[in-house]
Order: sequence, then C-alpha cells, then structure tokens
Amino acid sequence: MKSKIIYGFLLMGCMAILFGCTKKETIDLKLKLEVGQVDRVYVATVMKGGSTNYQNIVEMRFTTEDIKPDRNVIGVKVFRISMTSNVGGQQENYDSNKDIKEMTEEEKNMHQEFQHILNQSLLVSINNKGKIVEPFRNKNGDRRRPADQIINISNIYIPFPDEPVGLGSEWKSEKEEPLTKIKTSSTYKLTEVNDDQIIITIALKIENKESYFDNEAKGHYILDRKTCKMISGDFSMDVKDNGDDGKVFFKFRAIPD
Repeated sequence: MKSKIIYGFLLMGCMAILFGCTKKETIDLKLKLEVGQVDRVYVATVMKGGSTNYQNIVEMRFTTEDIKPDRNVIGVKVFRISMTSNVGGQQENYDSNKDIKEMTEEEKNMHQEFQHILNQSLLVSINNKGKIVEPFRNKNGDRRRPADQIINISNIYIPFPDEPVGLGSEWKSEKEEPLTKIKTSSTYKLTEVNDDQIIITIALKIENKESYFDNEAKGHYILDRKTCKMISGDFSMDVKDNGDDGKVFFKFRAIPD
C-alpha cells in the first residue's frame, strides 16, 4: 500500500512538471510607432478568370505625424495609381506617373478624375490597437473623406484584441461600408511568433443585404515583431464572372522609406 501511495505522488509530480507548470506565453499586440517614421505602402487588387482580368495598384507614403495617448496621427499621400484591365478582349491601361503628353484621351480623363486623390494630403488617426479613431480627412481641414473607396485603412492596420493573446487565440471585428452597406466580419488567429515576425491568419465573411454577393476570403498578415506594423498581407476570394469561376487577390506591402 505504501509503495502505491509513493508511486501515486511521484506520478502526480511528473504530471505537474510536464503539464501543470507549463504557462502559455502571451503577447500584447500593440502598435509602437515613432513620429517621423515614413513607409511606402502598396495596395494591389487583382482579378483573374472568366472574361475579366484586372489589376489596380495604389502606391502611398505613410508618415507618422503625431502620437497622442489615444491615437497615432498618420499622414497619407497617394503618389501613384495604376490600372490594367482586359474585359471581353478590350484592353485598358492607366498609370498616373505616365507623361500626360503621352496619354490617350481616355487616360487623360481618368487622370483628371484622380486628381482629387493624387493632389491631396490626407490624415487618418489609429489607436495603438489598430482601431480607427478618426477616418480619412483632408489635411487642410476639409472633413470630407475623399479616399474611402481607394484606401481601406483597416487592411493596413488590422485591429488587435484588447487583452494579451497566445498561439491559437482568435478575435473578431465587424464593419460596414457607409456607401455600399456591404458588411464584413473578420476572424483573426495568431498562428506564429518568432524573434522577427508575428503571423496572423484572417478569414473574412463578406455579405450584402442587397444580395450583390455573399462570399468568403482567407489569407494572412506578417507583422514586425517589435512594432506590430504590417510587413505584408494578402487574402483572396472566389467570384463568379458571367457564370465562370474567377478569383480576386488583395495584396498589401509596407517598406520603410
């Protein structure tokens, strides 16, 4: 009997060492920005399949202009917009960096339409948890939001949970586009943390009350381990194009300038 009791204590001790004393490591995801930091940010939307092939690239410069206890004020300048499309065999191209003298009349018209974006200095405020405190506005004080349809800031600064998380932890966020009324529900999951990077997977559920589409997208983000700033991100979704299967890819990159 005595030997059985001793054996039981030894077994419990081993179990405690192996399992009971193991503490799950957590990380507090939080942006750590510095005034004066400048990043070149690239956002690409690519559609392939069916009778439509399309690519849109927006190149921006993000500058951290002010840091307050409840917000980081980011200056945003769009310095290039380029598009290539082939719809039903009809090819169209546009690049805002192209010499206007070499543009076709159609390219000039597009260039004129984009001037209110290319010529504006914009501000947006994000808190340390990646949540939008104040949406885009012109730096000159105009409260209109001229860049909402070109720049989705939540694709650059993804929202973080308020509490620390460990590997395998999940959190959600929801948003609705004010003009289109399209609702997006996103689920994020922390899948890897190493000395240099944090990897987070994302699954989006996109739905519209008007029934234009109802789809899902999946992908991942790579963040800088020290600052939690995005290094890259991408996700994709399946779409139907006139009955044909197609795919839309969304890609994001940030490079110190």
